[in-house]
Amino acid sequence: MIHSLALVLSAVFLLPGSAVSGVDEADTQANTTARLFVLEGGWTDQPDPGETLDINTLLMGGSGTQRSFPDLMSALAAATADDEIDVLALDLGAGTQFTIPQITRLCASIEGARAAGKKCIAWLENSSTGLLAVASSCNSVIMTRTGGLDFHSPAMMPIHFKTAMDLFGVEASVIRVGDFKGAVEPFMLPQMSDHLRDHYMAMLESLNQFVVQQVASGRGLDANKVREMQKLRIFTPAQALDAHLVDALADHGTIEETIESILDRSVEWKRARKKRDTPFNPIKLFTELFSPKRQKSIPADSIVVLHLAGQIIDGDTATPGSMVSEPSAKEIDALADNDSVAAVVVRVDSGGGSATASEVIRVALENLASKKPVVYSMGNLAASGGYWITCTGRPIYASEGTITGSIGVFGMKLSFGPALERLGVHIDPVALDDAAMMMLPDRPWNADQIGRLQATVDDVYNDFIAHVCKSRDMDPVRVRAIAGGRVWSGQQALDLGLVDAIGSLDDAVAHARREAGLEADSNLVHRPGPTNPMDIFKLLGGGGDEAIRSLVDFPTLRLLALAGVDLRPYVARLLSSSPDGGFTVEARMPVDLNPRF
Repeated sequence: MIHSLALVLSAVFLLPGSAVSGVDEADTQANTTARLFVLEGGWTDQPDPGETLDINTLLMGGSGTQRSFPDLMSALAAATADDEIDVLALDLGAGTQFTIPQITRLCASIEGARAAGKKCIAWLENSSTGLLAVASSCNSVIMTRTGGLDFHSPAMMPIHFKTAMDLFGVEASVIRVGDFKGAVEPFMLPQMSDHLRDHYMAMLESLNQFVVQQVASGRGLDANKVREMQKLRIFTPAQALDAHLVDALADHGTIEETIESILDRSVEWKRARKKRDTPFNPIKLFTELFSPKRQKSIPADSIVVLHLAGQIIDGDTATPGSMVSEPSAKEIDALADNDSVAAVVVRVDSGGGSATASEVIRVALENLASKKPVVYSMGNLAASGGYWITCTGRPIYASEGTITGSIGVFGMKLSFGPALERLGVHIDPVALDDAAMMMLPDRPWNADQIGRLQATVDDVYNDFIAHVCKSRDMDPVRVRAIAGGRVWSGQQALDLGLVDAIGSLDDAVAHARREAGLEADSNLVHRPGPTNPMDIFKLLGGGGDEAIRSLVDFPTLRLLALAGVDLRPYVARLLSSSPDGGFTVEARMPVDLNPRF
């Protein structure tokens, strides 16, 4: 790799317009055009629906700061193709967050820009491992003198409640298949089992290998040395410079002046057009609330990217942040019947949920695949129910950082009898038989009930195994050896035959275009479109895990989550354990198994 900044390191400290030794005087006066990308905030894998008021986000207490990652990819591609742009400057400032699959796509896009002759320069402030991986794809990396680097490896922090449950008189009744179904261990064991810990360690090592290799190759360092740096974790700007993780240091807020000093020539800066800030308008809020934006029709010969994300739940009403069975199946069926749709790329980002809901969605996708080319693209998560829905015999692309697999199912109920007794609360039910009382909150399941429920869970698990065998053309013995609730990184899944290739959403789209016989510039449409603002009221008035999660998202719990202690999924589990008259088999990965860089 050519480190242009390292060759003229002293130029960083020169004033704009100063000459650099060895550079032709006439060349220093040539104009350079630079495109500045300010990549602050979090990023969503769905396109920006436009300048509409995000009422759902406002009512849920969010700030609406998520930006469209597909739009960013389009902007980078346009800048790469623009012959008038010489330099791409990436401001990876404080608060910038990407998932691992997004990082892989960003790195590939930057490397493509460099191959096209663009000079790429990264600007870091308080940097993380993921941002360093992105920056390492650039020709040069600058860090502010007031910044720093937290170069950490991925980690998980499951929270176990068994001891506290014993103390307060709460008992978990569990039916599961597979010793590796870690979703239930926090409620069964005081600490993680050794075999599950070893399995998770192997997965984390696989996830970490990508970023270590990315930083090592980009910075021209030995991978073993980079891994040793990770063990030190915290680097001051000066230490990052000495370790050759960055090329130079500069003052905060001087990105343009610093880059002009490096290039030693005048720079014409191009920036994204900022959306005009508009004051709060209650009339506009109510107008958009009751007149939601309609999604546009699909042009002829289009590739559709269908985003299926969130917890998978049963139901017939769409709810924000969830993959609800009937509305999802309806959306899929509409694509199958639409003659304008040439092929579909199903973008999955889900840790699973209801097994029955997963099967409803899988059947709809299987029907779609019988009519049109279908390709799967796995995002950050495609585990348990999120993997179940991909079992239709069609190609699957995963990122190195995708967490997938978790082929296993379970059922669980928490009972609060002793806890209620200590509070002076006594439940005295009247029922015709014991079976009518098995879902009451004051008692665990007895041996006979567990036996019957275990048969249900076993049947669902066998169905899951059968779907995987048929979809992946694998022997059942082989599938069972890698199932049992085990989770895998994308690279591990490829080695095991659970996915077909390591690739991005772009690779999956290119595959779909080839199968459909379309050109590279054919129409690309994302579905679903803008959400209906009225869905927020359906969410708050409905049931299910997602509704409960929204109700337990208190500020205190949110602050703990930001500090790394996310109790919200567990609180949702506690609240959702109240009797609902039914039993749900879950194909869900552990709630806290989502390490980020």
